[in-house]
Amino acid sequence: MAFDGNFVHALLSELEVLRRGKINRIQQIDETSMIFKVRSAGSNHHLLISAHPMYARFHLTNQKYEFPFEPPMFLRVARKHLEGGIIQEIRQLGNDRRVEVHIQSRNEIGDEIKRILILEIMGRHSNIIITDQDYRILDGIKHLTPNNNRRTIMPGFDYTAPPTDPKVNPRNAELESLPGLIDFNRGKINQQIVANTEGFSPLFVKEVQHNAEYFTIKNIVPTIQETLAQAENINPVLYSRNDKEIFYFTPLAHLGTADQTYDSLSELMDHYYHDRYRKSLIKQKAQDYLQLIEREYDKTSRKMDKLREDLKEAEEKDKYQKYGELLTAYMHQVKPYDAQLEVIDYYTNQPVTIPLDAHLSASDNAQKYYKRYNKLKARESSAGIQLDRAREDMEYLTNLLHQMDSITTEEEVDEIREELIDQGIIKNKRKNTKKKSQKIQLHAYTTSNGLNVLVGKNNKQNDYLTTKKAQNNHLWFHTKDIPGSHVVIASPASEIKEQDILDAAMLAAYHSKAQDSESVPVDYTEIRHVHKVSGAKPGFVTYTDQKTVYITPDRQRITSMERGRTN
Repeated sequence: MAFDGNFVHALLSELEVLRRGKINRIQQIDETSMIFKVRSAGSNHHLLISAHPMYARFHLTNQKYEFPFEPPMFLRVARKHLEGGIIQEIRQLGNDRRVEVHIQSRNEIGDEIKRILILEIMGRHSNIIITDQDYRILDGIKHLTPNNNRRTIMPGFDYTAPPTDPKVNPRNAELESLPGLIDFNRGKINQQIVANTEGFSPLFVKEVQHNAEYFTIKNIVPTIQETLAQAENINPVLYSRNDKEIFYFTPLAHLGTADQTYDSLSELMDHYYHDRYRKSLIKQKAQDYLQLIEREYDKTSRKMDKLREDLKEAEEKDKYQKYGELLTAYMHQVKPYDAQLEVIDYYTNQPVTIPLDAHLSASDNAQKYYKRYNKLKARESSAGIQLDRAREDMEYLTNLLHQMDSITTEEEVDEIREELIDQGIIKNKRKNTKKKSQKIQLHAYTTSNGLNVLVGKNNKQNDYLTTKKAQNNHLWFHTKDIPGSHVVIASPASEIKEQDILDAAMLAAYHSKAQDSESVPVDYTEIRHVHKVSGAKPGFVTYTDQKTVYITPDRQRITSMERGRTN
């Protein structure tokens, strides 16, 4: 991505539609993001402003957001000072990622007042600040105290700009001084240009370098001016390079042909940020369940260690049984207060020394060894059974942890929660409430030959796909001995070609814990050979008559096959 000063410059021309618009309503999405509902030029517009540490930005949006019932303090201040106000001006400060929105409003007694909404888009240091016309802070969405910050963002303090090194503004005469700030002998000219020029990102400087071929003291300024002039042609683009998405407000020659273009910068921003923002909220919602599963995983791991210790100790049981038998046979040789007895083991014809409790009789010592033998025998039997169950639990929890990593929708979070309740891992506080009957949605893909492939991303979806949705003559796929999704080609086996099998196997490998590995083993067989074991954990099946292929996941191929979700 490249939300740099040049991008802000381009975006402001799109936001001109808000000038002279009235702020009818302000709502806050979360701790760092807000929606301003503005009526301008006979239309309603939604301006999203965010100081999120990863997704800081501002743009018009058509997306729907939920708002908390109780308005946070910053929202109350914003409503008091900005609602009902008229946007007079939206201006960029220099070529930086700082913007001022000047608003004409009225106070409680009807007098006109001027308020300034300051947007600082600076990654994790981003902020949204409201000041009066004299730049005295009314509030900030993030407070900075004087104890550990170089500036203070608190009500009542004077606003000061973020502390940065002096840089030249490339959009005025200051640019002519740039060559004098570059040390050509030091090299890394790109980094020096970024460090000394306001609002330039490494991405934009790469484009300048592409146009210049190589930098000299004479061509730096003309090439920057030429590239900026070319960039005045706003054409929002998105590039996919090395599994990363890069957006910009204009095509970049050094990246080649764009993968996608958009009608507006706001549409581009909605596409790029909304899905990421939604996924971060889903991850946040799922975090409590993830921590719970991790605790169960650690608890089960410790239990397995203890059971192994019990089994190790139980290996001594036969020795204690033999001591009891030998004591019974040679009881007449035991004298009062003997601490041990040396006898010949009639099983091996070897001498054996038996420790004795000097305070017990020979008979009581023998009974003591028999009791220890019986106790260890019972512990061995119980520990063996419990260890088998713990291994199943461990496999189940490992699979759940993998599924938590691949959650993409709130419905999947709810499905995981329902499963944890069903398994007794969490308690359902609403015991008397009826469960909502939600239709289970599977992830759908299409093979090279146009066949439909369905993928389950959690145990609820896997069970539904394998035991209810799929038919007996459909092909079923799963990574061999690796946690992963159930995958089914929803066509008769007779219609399935080799390439379809490879495509479905790739989906199974990609939706598994081995998605970043090469030559992943994937088993496949007809659904008729897949069976759910009675009483087994959700998602657990056994299968026979399988074949195995080895496949390396390809993310671009997966993306090209994706169709969305289906019931």
